[in-house]
Parts: sequence; structure tokens; C-alpha cells
Amino acid sequence: MRVQRFTAGALAGVTTLTVLGGCAAQQIQALEPKLELRNAAQQLADAQQAGFTLKLTGNPADLPDTDAKEAAQILNSSLTMAYDKGGPGDADDTSSLAVTVDGVTGAEIRFVGGSLYAKAPVKELAAKFGATPADIKELSGGAPALDALVAGKWVTIDAKQLAERAGTATATPDAEQQRAAKELTTSATNLLEGADVVRDSADDKHLIVTSTTTKAYAEAKRFATAVSPSLAGEFPAKAPKDQPVVLDLWLDGGKLTAAELDVLQFVDGATSRVAARLEVTGGAPITAPEGATKVDLSSLPMAYAPGLSLGK
Repeated sequence: MRVQRFTAGALAGVTTLTVLGGCAAQQIQALEPKLELRNAAQQLADAQQAGFTLKLTGNPADLPDTDAKEAAQILNSSLTMAYDKGGPGDADDTSSLAVTVDGVTGAEIRFVGGSLYAKAPVKELAAKFGATPADIKELSGGAPALDALVAGKWVTIDAKQLAERAGTATATPDAEQQRAAKELTTSATNLLEGADVVRDSADDKHLIVTSTTTKAYAEAKRFATAVSPSLAGEFPAKAPKDQPVVLDLWLDGGKLTAAELDVLQFVDGATSRVAARLEVTGGAPITAPEGATKVDLSSLPMAYAPGLSLGK
């Protein structure tokens, strides 16, 4: 919103000052939340370290097209991404990805110093989803490094060797993650332009942003094209029917702390709320775990190459 200039006409003296003062105050009050949000987005883009946790919140009974058990599992899961830019340049950049699956924590991947580190509560997760001890034993195939992974211990893989095995480019995962974070900030800034931003009268840390599905579709496609061009091809050829989109944001001390998008606002007749929630933290140093077992991909069967089945 642009601050309009009000000019005095025939009014003079105190009357003129009163009118101008009142109008200016209204314009500044309307503009202030958007400026605060823009500054928060820039702070996030410039942050040396940051963490993001994505999850769904709501009542399992309100989650569409899922049974009660699946809905509860989804709502009890989350994905956490973090990065640490380190010093100047990207040589010492690090990142991590952690997953909670139906309340089971401990699955994590770290990218540090050209190596990938991974661990997961394999036995607990496999048992939760119906695998037998024999099934779990078959996963390792007798390889010491895979035995360590199945046992829930850290293993490490050379990132270059992993890329070669997968037949992909050798771009570092932490660089890709930071590029995605940068593009996400750009998308947020673009959506902010022209959007209506108001402060919740009951909570001064809560901002309510209203845009449209047309703008959201265009920006989501731009983001996908910038981060993963192949993903952009999955978008529908035409934008969805235009309607308002409401996004809830929380800021504290000028920093973005959380964002929520009620996914049921796109479901006709829905009266409840199921929100995709993104929580933002200041992050922390990401280091290589000690005692990780090295995995030499050249010594493993091709069945364990990324993208291929673990089965026979």
C-alpha cells in the first residue's frame, strides 16, 4: 500500500492540521504491518542459521480423504530442515533434515564437509508399519555399514560418490537447500506485494495476510521452476478458480516465528480448520556426528542405489 499525500485545500489552521494528522495516522497504521513483515522476511533471508519445522495441525476427523488412523499418523508427523551458512563462501555450509513419523523421532540426515550422515530408528519404524524381524534383517544384507544403519547408528556416505551412484548432478545438498530457502523468501516477498495485511486486534504478534489463488498459483509455479524445473511441469496448465487465500503469520521481536495456511479454506462447505504450519527457529551449528560408520557404495549391490528398490 502506498502512503498517499493529502493536500490542504480551503481549510486552514488547526482544522487543516487535525485532518492531515488523522489521515496520516490511518495510512501509517495500515502500512506498518506490511513493513514489519517485509523486514522480517529480509532478516530471515540474511540469517546465518535457521530452522524450519513443517507439520499439519487440527483434528484427525477433519482431514479429508483419509481414515482416522492415517489422519492421526499424519498429524503426529513433522519435517524439520535447517542450515548453517558458516563463514564467507559456501565451502563450510552445512544443512540437516530430520523427520518425525507418527511420533517416532530420530531419523536425520546431515550434509557436512562433502559427506552425508544419516541415522534412523529403522527397527522401530519398520515394526510400526508391520515389518517382521525377518524383514528388518533382510534390509541389511549382511553389510556392516547397513547393519549399523538398521541398528539406529550414524553412517556416512561421500556426497560425490552418492551423486555418481544416483546419476545426478554433484550440486551440494546444503547449497540446494539454501537456494530453496532464498527462493521461498522471494516468493513470500512477491506475494506480499498487493496483498492485504492486517494485525489481529486480539494478538499484536499475529498478522493476517489475504491474497488470491491466482497469485499463489503463479508464485508457486515460479518457485518450483527456480528450484526444480521438472516439478514445475507437474502444475496444472491453468490456474485454479480465483478466490481469496488467507495466511496467518506470527512475528516476535521483528522476526517471523510461525506461519499457518488453513488447507480447508479450499474445500467447499468446510467449517473446521486443518492447517499446514511452518515454525521458524534461529537454528544452531550443524556438525558431523562422531563415530559414524563409513558406507562404500561401490561395495554394495545396485539394489541399494538411490531410486532403486531394496527388494530382490
